[in-house]
Amino acid sequence: MANIIYLKLTGEKQGLISAGCSTADSIGNKYQSAHEDEIFVYELINQVTRVDNVSLHPVEIRKPVDKSTPLLAQALNDNEKLKCEFLFYRTSLSGGNELYFKVKLSDAVITDLRFFYPNSLTNNEMQPQENVSFKFASIEWEHVVARTSSYILWNNVEY
Repeated sequence: MANIIYLKLTGEKQGLISAGCSTADSIGNKYQSAHEDEIFVYELINQVTRVDNVSLHPVEIRKPVDKSTPLLAQALNDNEKLKCEFLFYRTSLSGGNELYFKVKLSDAVITDLRFFYPNSLTNNEMQPQENVSFKFASIEWEHVVARTSSYILWNNVEY
């Protein structure tokens, strides 16, 4: 089974954008009772490259269309600064979910929103999804269980 990722998202203007995002009203029968105020993330792409210097690239996520969808569009429109905390869970040795990894973005802004509404004839089992790209001032990776971490500043951030 794939690991589970949640996003706690706080906006400078809107406050806790992820509030209520994993409730039944927001995502229907996929709701998560212990994570009501976090966004369920299907996929996360985080790229760091180096040619001459380290290059950070926007973090991209794919998530269900949920309560946060209109708020994310507003944050994009307003160029709102965001704090993102991605929480990664895996199956522990005892069989339950354990928080084992975190990625934190500070002073993030949304640079791209893309919606995917599947063809109801050919992909009837799929639900609407959206991709969100975040540019940020700094990123921190933390392996909670193994107790290692790293931090990088994105020096060329322009808002």
